[in-house]
Amino acid sequence: MAAEGRDSPYFSTLPEGCISSIVSLTSPADVCRLMSVSPDFKSVCDSNVVWASFLPLDCRQIASRSFSSLKELYFSLCNEPVLISDGKMSFSLDRHSGKKCIMPSARGLSITWGDTPMYWSWYRMPNSRFAEIAELTKVWWLEIKGTISSCMLSLGTLYAAYLVFNFTEIFHGFDFESIEVGVGFTSDEGGKCERLVYLSTGNNTPGRQSRLRSRGMMIRHAIYRREVELGEFLTTDGEDREVEISVLETKGQTWKARLVVEGIEIRPKDGKEKCLYAGRV
Repeated sequence: MAAEGRDSPYFSTLPEGCISSIVSLTSPADVCRLMSVSPDFKSVCDSNVVWASFLPLDCRQIASRSFSSLKELYFSLCNEPVLISDGKMSFSLDRHSGKKCIMPSARGLSITWGDTPMYWSWYRMPNSRFAEIAELTKVWWLEIKGTISSCMLSLGTLYAAYLVFNFTEIFHGFDFESIEVGVGFTSDEGGKCERLVYLSTGNNTPGRQSRLRSRGMMIRHAIYRREVELGEFLTTDGEDREVEISVLETKGQTWKARLVVEGIEIRPKDGKEKCLYAGRV
């Protein structure tokens, strides 16, 4: 900004429409910062013109209720994922960038023997966004796969896929067995980029106390959101491609049990910076 008395005007003296156009070229995090350092810009930063530029075009159809402003809609989609595809997926926005995030639930994935009660069981977990989660009873052959169309995601974005899971207190077979994971486009000749991970070392996010069923009993344990990165991929403009994700352990001779699968979350990998004022709607 120019100092008072000079030929150049203050930024705040520009027409509101001009300021809105300039602010719209930034990011949601930048807008929140601008509001915090310059209250004079609050009306512009709260305007629908600005927040319309951060919202994907199909967001208004996805939203399950009406909102007083597009800013309120934006942060609702950041904080409260919306169920789509008959409840088998959730849709949300990355708070920092406004990019789309998609999470297929366990029911939206292909789980080998998933519908066989002696191998997998299904039930409601109180703090899950989905109607059901899957618990592994006992198998040697672990195979979980999922696919998603890249057109459901934001274009020109580096994404990563994460298995969202947990263990019950009596899990076994995962301490020393590595799991083969992979993410990639089905049309690529080179196939998926595959690597090995250990689920027992996945990141934990503490949650509240809850109960999980296990062998007909209710056991008390702390709910944690564990997640492990499965791989990454880049969406490109003008192409609709199928992304395939896999989690496999088919070579070992160890019984595996009590893995709890909520789904696979696909979110932007470069949107890690948090907006300190994002909760103000």
